[in-house]
Amino acid sequence: MNKLSFTKILVIVAVMMCPFFSMAQNNEVLENKESSYNDYFYVTGDLGLGLLGGDNTTFKLGMNGHLGIGYQVDHFIGFKANIGYGGLNAGFENVTIDKLNYFEANFNLTVDLTNVILGYNPDRKFSAIPHIGLGQLQYRINALDNNGNIYYQAGYKENNEQDSGIDGRKVVATLPMGLELNYQLNPNWKLYLDLTANYVDSDWLDGVNGNYRNDWFYTVNLGANYKLGGSLSKLFQSTEEYCNYWFVTLDGGASFLFGDNPFNFSIMKSNLNIGGGFNFHNFYRLYVKVGKGEYTGQGKDNQFVVTDADYINASVNLSADLVGLIFGYDEARKVTLYPHIGIGQTQYRVTTYVSGEGTQQVGYNNDNTYNTAGEGINGRRVALTFPLGIELVYNVSENTDIYADATSYLTQTDMLDCMNLSDKNDSYSTLNIGLRYKFNRTCTTPQEDKCLTPDEVKDAIKEAIEQQQAEEAEQRAKEEPKAACITPEDLKQAIKDAIQEYEASRPQQESVLSPATVINNNFSDISFPKNGAQKVKTQTNIDAINRASNQVTGGSAVNRIIVEGYASPEGSNDFNEKLALQRAEQAVEIIKKELGEIEAERIEITNKGADWDGLMDAIAASDIQNREEIIDEIKNSSNREETLKGLMEQYPQIRQLLPQLRRASVVITTVK
Repeated sequence: MNKLSFTKILVIVAVMMCPFFSMAQNNEVLENKESSYNDYFYVTGDLGLGLLGGDNTTFKLGMNGHLGIGYQVDHFIGFKANIGYGGLNAGFENVTIDKLNYFEANFNLTVDLTNVILGYNPDRKFSAIPHIGLGQLQYRINALDNNGNIYYQAGYKENNEQDSGIDGRKVVATLPMGLELNYQLNPNWKLYLDLTANYVDSDWLDGVNGNYRNDWFYTVNLGANYKLGGSLSKLFQSTEEYCNYWFVTLDGGASFLFGDNPFNFSIMKSNLNIGGGFNFHNFYRLYVKVGKGEYTGQGKDNQFVVTDADYINASVNLSADLVGLIFGYDEARKVTLYPHIGIGQTQYRVTTYVSGEGTQQVGYNNDNTYNTAGEGINGRRVALTFPLGIELVYNVSENTDIYADATSYLTQTDMLDCMNLSDKNDSYSTLNIGLRYKFNRTCTTPQEDKCLTPDEVKDAIKEAIEQQQAEEAEQRAKEEPKAACITPEDLKQAIKDAIQEYEASRPQQESVLSPATVINNNFSDISFPKNGAQKVKTQTNIDAINRASNQVTGGSAVNRIIVEGYASPEGSNDFNEKLALQRAEQAVEIIKKELGEIEAERIEITNKGADWDGLMDAIAASDIQNREEIIDEIKNSSNREETLKGLMEQYPQIRQLLPQLRRASVVITTVK
């Protein structure tokens, strides 16, 4: 890979931020596409071809395969671990690879780019998922010269190049990065094509140490992905409301060289960086960072001393709020941690004094005996970098953070110190203090599903009241002693009482019993969030309370309040019973806040628990396919909670019907 390709890689990755720009500018589009989502585990398996990218002059194909397990956190972010085995080959002018095979293991962060750009759609067939990670390669190689003699051998127990891996294999770190193209066969199965480039922390993977750059290998694999289900939702808490914002950063601090020098914390230089990016869905950040710094170092026993060295770096990074993912989003939280990983470029120049040899230089804009110029700014040498680190953040205000950042930059060169004394590449680290300014903050609440019409609500309340009155009458009949007979006077009084009771419960704005009495029945629903008993923020007008308040202001008195609490049925029965009661009690508190204190005997609270009937009615009124079969399956199930869980996996649209069931139905009767 030539030096210019590093710049191309950086530009390509930077362009990946463009979808986030459009996402921030059009939150309405995302609101409409947002759907309910469950996290899940999955397993994968794939087979494919491998190519060696080292000092070889021609390519030859090898075979490889992987098994993996992953966890999809939400619409965008996931994690995946792979183990694999494979073989590699390549052609050289004077060397032949007799055998090269490896075991590998890696851990990757995945981002569903299609959902980021287009919004989540459970029915989408195709998706593109970039990934980047960290891993380990354990390899053995036997390379022969043109005469058939051993040119280089490593990773075998019987020679002195054995290492600590399986059967003496050499062990090196890898940085896999790539793109997975998915096709969804059904809700549980996907096929995928995976393209991965693996950066190897060694220049000896191919058996040839031909330059100062490490080797790569590439894989192109076909595989299958099976969704297991399961959930870590209690660990990785999500929120139905989320916020996005832009930010800029400024930080600076100390920089340290990790090359062929023994590390000395007291030997440091300085660096300064600026950056900018986009925070999306509360937890995730994509940002660009550029900076300039200096470093120094000293070899063992003063073998060499880096007398003058500086660098310019640029990188694209992805980070996640680790505390928020584990404990849930909390706008009031002050301290959190953001691990981050990225890809970038460093342009460096260095002057080193070597004991007994004099001054050596690289990266200066003049070629001579002691200097090798590069292709960067003013002749600087260019190297690919992989920044890894963690940021400790303190939230000062809504718009301002201060943070401490520790980052290690793994580089694709062993010449940061101008010394090539090992087969391991150099790196440098920074410890910085910085300031972040956040702006253009937008928050999104998924739209609640369509509620019942006022006429439908009236009919439902009328039916409920009549049913309740019938039950009460039946209960009174059981409790009262049976009369020997009913006199005409008793019959007249009973008819009069029944008429008055019916007129009092009629669901109409005004029912006049007599010229002196006006009874008003006011009804509506108070909506609540998932698993919550606090009124949703978006419901600012509650008709029943508003009308009753106006009537009380006009001289009416509150005669009766009926409140029924409901829960959507996807949780356990015990939990829904408690939640429905909490919602009914909270609805009473909301009413009292508007109307003032009301005698307890005038308030009737009923806990309805999980609203299975409401769910089946909503399914029947929806356009979900196979809705009649779905309703029959729920009705006939002996374990409705598990049945509903499976149906929601198969028919994700059912989740969109649940918010309307999380409510308290209210009837407020006033008399004047």
